[in-house]
Amino acid sequence: MNGHKVILLCLLLLLLSTAAHARIVFSSKREGVQGIYVMNDDGSNQTLLRESPGGIKKMIPFPYCWSPDGKQILFQSFGLSLMNADGTNVRELIDDDGGTIGTGSFSPDGHSIVFDWIVQKNNKTKYGIYVLNIKTLKMEEIASQIMAGNCDWSPDGKHIIFSEWRTHGVHTTIWIMDADGRNRRPLIPAPAVGGEFWIHRSKPRWSPDGKQIVFLQKEWKTVHVPNEPREGPFFKAFRYMICDRNGENIRQLQIPEDQEGISVDWMDDGKSIVFSACAAIPLNRALPGDFEFPPPNIYKYHRQTHVITRLTNHPGHDKTLDWISDDVLPVTPRDKKKVTWGVLKQ
Repeated sequence: MNGHKVILLCLLLLLLSTAAHARIVFSSKREGVQGIYVMNDDGSNQTLLRESPGGIKKMIPFPYCWSPDGKQILFQSFGLSLMNADGTNVRELIDDDGGTIGTGSFSPDGHSIVFDWIVQKNNKTKYGIYVLNIKTLKMEEIASQIMAGNCDWSPDGKHIIFSEWRTHGVHTTIWIMDADGRNRRPLIPAPAVGGEFWIHRSKPRWSPDGKQIVFLQKEWKTVHVPNEPREGPFFKAFRYMICDRNGENIRQLQIPEDQEGISVDWMDDGKSIVFSACAAIPLNRALPGDFEFPPPNIYKYHRQTHVITRLTNHPGHDKTLDWISDDVLPVTPRDKKKVTWGVLKQ
């Protein structure tokens, strides 16, 4: 084999070895290091991108989403920040100003971010939904005095969905509005206030084609605790739901109702759902003083076969997550530190 053929073969092998894979970004703690991690969407090659900062800000930075082009990751750590997909070039967009910044997502063109924000100043609480221009850092409040969460921009750029509870007491539901904040209304009607059941709908996410929405639905029941002079909410069911973009045709996925959902997203271009969950507490069970909640892990649910595949199996508390297709990922990712136990049993 002559030199040219050897070089050509090496180049082909290099291209194959660096081919992109669909990826999941998630928050966790691995080998004592808490921070933001990425992995291939089969659970392999778990990689640390950013450690939690030291000093006062020791909280785990929570990743929210990939940018539409897959080149950046939006995350929260006492403010909204961006970093490159390889963990470099970290920059803070806005500080939380002593308040609480909630989940954000990119506009389809990647130029803006929508998020919810609660600010407390001078003994007053202000909360609303904001849009931030990434280039100019100009911010606009598009919905005021809305106790919102989990904002997500539609793929066509026309609508924003979010969960909101302030006007419905203990219940929450999914809302939708135009991208400029107008025409705000419930996508799914909230249950009537009162009664023994509590329903909390949250974490809505648009499907890649914008035709469907997945969300989590947690249900509690007010019951009397044996041998204790009190009543309290206890787990009834945790459901994983899908509806059409108009809020109709609601159906439940075949995921066990004792798996408490923490975060959820679409994957495989809508063919599957990826979610983080942990075993829930059974109904009517009083918790012992030394009880520890089981750590959440990440799972894949295939919509056609209903097969559930476990992607992570670690006590690191895998929570917030976001999936991105390999269609938009760079072909030559930078080398990073691979976690030694990265390939997990399915």
